[in-house]
Parts: sequence; structure tokens; C-alpha cells
Amino acid sequence: MKKKSLSSRSLRVIFAALILSVLGHLVLFFGIPFWSPLLPSAVSDELIIKTDLLLELPKKIKLARASKKLPPITSEQGNTTANESSEQGGLLDQQGQAFRLPDSGTLYYDAYVDGQKYQTGELQWIVEGNNYRLYVNIPYAFIGPFVFESRGSVDAYGIAPTIYWTQRGTNAPRFSRFDRDNKGGGKMFFSEKPDFTPELLPGTQDRFSLLFQFASLLNGDGKIDEAGSIRALPVVDYNTLEMWQFKSYGEAISDDVPSLGKTTVRHYALMQRENDPYKRQVDIWLAKDLEWLPGRIRSQEANGRVLELVFKQKNPIKPG
Repeated sequence: MKKKSLSSRSLRVIFAALILSVLGHLVLFFGIPFWSPLLPSAVSDELIIKTDLLLELPKKIKLARASKKLPPITSEQGNTTANESSEQGGLLDQQGQAFRLPDSGTLYYDAYVDGQKYQTGELQWIVEGNNYRLYVNIPYAFIGPFVFESRGSVDAYGIAPTIYWTQRGTNAPRFSRFDRDNKGGGKMFFSEKPDFTPELLPGTQDRFSLLFQFASLLNGDGKIDEAGSIRALPVVDYNTLEMWQFKSYGEAISDDVPSLGKTTVRHYALMQRENDPYKRQVDIWLAKDLEWLPGRIRSQEANGRVLELVFKQKNPIKPG
């Protein structure tokens, strides 16, 4: 009886050791994206909002016309979005800040969590006339991909999302709907907060469309947002609408996007309110060689976890 008891105990110890070994290797190779052992790093003092700032608020735009036609926007169900014009600027004729949308393309990014490299993420940007579709898929071990999609058009203030949704792994999607009027305003509706319907401000972006708003403004006029200037944008998440204020570090030649080598970039950092900080710290590096599309995106969550996308490759989307 004693021998059997010892044998059974030994088997349990061996089995437990095997499980720990397997988990250890999984963590070593894949990490744990839903937990971070790191504490949030302190935000630079220059990014803390302590007094009223002179802000660069959204202004009306003048949309440049593209020289070539672009492919129709096709949904995952195979439906094609019809447009009145296949040229950028076909629906706008006003005076304002120069603005040109980047050409359609699929961009691939190396995804990092807390400095550990994961699989390649994909960002698909499709534009036809004044309509666009932005789709982001970031794979993560164990819990499945993070998926984001933004759809909309271009109005008098630039990119104008009409729907933004996000899904993490097998969780139910969460969406934000922009009910816009003909002046750029309107109401917001959130799946997470049905009773929360704040006023929609002209120029409001979602977390990913704001990157393309910046790119389009820089494509129109590369001399804007010099070092030290602050640009304010109303930004929607899945349950909030807040004014985000980005500090520009100006234009510089750097190797912040390793795959491009020494190249011209624009670095913007989200500023934080002293008494009411945002849930995350965001830094973006826009690359001139990519029509000012993001070469690198870094987001530090409130729990200290750092998510980062670093540009790897861009493939054009051919007409038709």
C-alpha cells in the first residue's frame, strides 16, 4: 500500500511539473497579452496639461483631387459600396486647410506586447471617392485576434467615420455609431452605453481614423504642426467621447521605423490631463515615405501593458 501511495504521489508531481514546463514554454514563446508584470512608466512632464493650452482645433478642409481611380470598397459579405465619384474631392468644393487622403493599400506591422514580438498584424485602408474602409487585425496568443473596423466618408472637416467597431478574441463586438448631420455635428450612440448620447463635434474621429486624419492633413501641407504645436481632436472609443490633445515633435530624420532605415518622420504624443489622465498613453510616428501613414504606433495601457505596431511592409491595392 505504501509503495502504491508513493507511486501515485510521484506521478502527480511529474504531471504537475510537465504542466508547469508547458506553460513556461508558452509564456516564453508567446507571452501573456492579457497581463503585464510592468508598472506604467511615468509620463514626461512636458506631456502633462497643467494650464489652458492654445489648441489647433479641427478646421474646414479643401480636399485635393486624386489623379487616378481607386477600387470599390467591398465588405466581408461581398457587398460593394457605390459612390457618386471615384475621385477624391468629388463631393467637396470649399476653401480650407489642404487635405489629401493616402492611396489605398494593405500595410503589415510587427506586433509587440511588452517588447515581445508576436505575429504580423494587418491594416487595410481602402478609399474610393469620398468613402473609406479601415480594417485592422492584430493576432494575439490564447485569446484570439483584436479586430477594429472604421467606415465612413469625408466631410467638410476631413475623415468622418459613421461606424467604428472592435472585437477582442471571441468576445462580442462593441460599436460606436456616428449619427452626423450636414454640418458635421450630430449625436453619438454606443453599444456599451445605450443611454449615453453625447453631442457629436465636427471633426470627431475614432481611435484609428485619427491616424489617417493626421496623414491626410500632412499630405495636403507638410509644413503644419511644427515642433511644440498642439493639435486637438474629439476622439471616440467604444464608450467615450473625449478631446485628445496631441503634441507635435515636428519633422525629423530618424530610424524610429527600422524597416525604413533613416527616414523623415513626424512624432505625435497624446498629452495627459494632470488630475484626470486618459486610460492609455499613445505615441505615433508618421512616415513621409508612406504618405504619412503610421510607421509605428505605441500604446501603454493603464495596467502598464505596452502594445506596439512597427511597420514591416506595404502592398498597394490595384484598381479593379
